[in-house]
Amino acid sequence: MKYMKMAAIAMMALALFSCNKKNEPKTEAVLKICINDAELRTLGDKYNAGDQTTCESDVKITLDNGTEITLEGQDLADAKDLTKGYKKDINFVVNTVSLTANGVINTTTNITTLQGKNLKTEIALAAPATPVKVSTEGDKTVYTVILEPKPAVARLEVSGKIKGQPNAANVNAFQDITVEHVYVNNYLSTIDGTRHMCVTNGKDGFAADPALEGAMNDEIKAADKDAFEKMDKVAGYYLFPKKAKETPVAPDYFDHVILKVKITYTPEAIALDPTLEQKTVRFITIARFMITEETDLDGGFLAGVIYKLDLNELSKDFKTGDDGKPDPENPDTPDPEPNQKKQLVVKVKPYTWTAQNIKPNINGGYKK
Repeated sequence: MKYMKMAAIAMMALALFSCNKKNEPKTEAVLKICINDAELRTLGDKYNAGDQTTCESDVKITLDNGTEITLEGQDLADAKDLTKGYKKDINFVVNTVSLTANGVINTTTNITTLQGKNLKTEIALAAPATPVKVSTEGDKTVYTVILEPKPAVARLEVSGKIKGQPNAANVNAFQDITVEHVYVNNYLSTIDGTRHMCVTNGKDGFAADPALEGAMNDEIKAADKDAFEKMDKVAGYYLFPKKAKETPVAPDYFDHVILKVKITYTPEAIALDPTLEQKTVRFITIARFMITEETDLDGGFLAGVIYKLDLNELSKDFKTGDDGKPDPENPDTPDPEPNQKKQLVVKVKPYTWTAQNIKPNINGGYKK
C-alpha cells in the first residue's frame, strides 16, 4: 500500500509538471508592446490633414490573464516607437493584449461630456484584445503585439456659406442667408442608451421642452461669422455610432443637423410676396446623409471618421422660382423637425481614412 501511494504521488507530480511545462515559456519570456497611433488622423478647428490623436494619458494595457500595466513616461514613449516597443520580462504565457487611453468611455458616459475636447489629446481611445505574435530571441520567448487604438466616436463638422440661387432669367429672390445656430438632434446620449430628441416638430423654433442641450448647440456669433463661412472655424460635435440593433427608419434615421438661419430677401421678391417679411427666421433640418449612394450612410456615422458638411453645398437647393419668388420646395421651414415626411439626402465625399466632405443631394431628402 505504501508503495502504491508513493507511485500515485509520483504520477500526479509528473502530470502536473507536464501541464505546467506545456503552458510556460522555455526559460524566460518577454512581452513587447507597440502602440501604432499614427492612423488616428483628423481635420478640425483648426486641425490639419495629418494631425494625430495619440495616447497621452491614462494609458493602460490589460493582458488576457487580467494583469494590468500602466504606461507612462519612457515606457509610453518606447511603446509608441514601433521600431523599439515597450518590453517587460514576464514568467507567464500571454495570448492577447488590449488597451485604453485618454480616459474610458463606458455605458454611462454622456456624449455631452465629450464636446469641446481636444481631438489630438483628450478623446478616449481603445484597442480590443489583440492576439500576440510568438517568436524566440535566444533562450527567451517573445510575445509581440502592435496595438492600433481607435476612438469610440465619430466627429461631425459643420461650416460654410449658403447662397440663394437665381432663376434662368438671373433673378435672385435672396439677398443673404446667414446661419445663426447649428444644433445636433436625435443623437445617442450614451453609447448604448436612447436617442435624445430635444426638438420634435419644434413649434416656435427652439422653444421646446425638453430644453436644448447647450453642448450640442452652437451659436454663430457675429465675431465668428466670417470665419465660419470661410470654414476657418467649424461647429464640431462628437457622436456615438448607432447601436448594433438599431435600424434606420424614415423620416428620422439617426443624427440630425438643424440649422437656424436668417434669410434676407431682395426688395423685388418682397414686392412680389409681402409675406416674406414674416419669413426671415427659418430652419433647415437634415436627417439623412450619404456618401455616393442614397443608402450608404443610412447606417449612421462610423466611429473614427470625421464628416465635414460644407454648407455651400446646400446653396443649390435654395432656388428662385420662375416667378421671382423663393421656390416653395426649398428646404427651409418655419420650425425645426417638421413632421411632413421629407429628408435631406447628404452626400459624403471621402478624403483620407477619417475625413469625408459632406454635400447634400436633394432627392426628397429635406425634412419638411
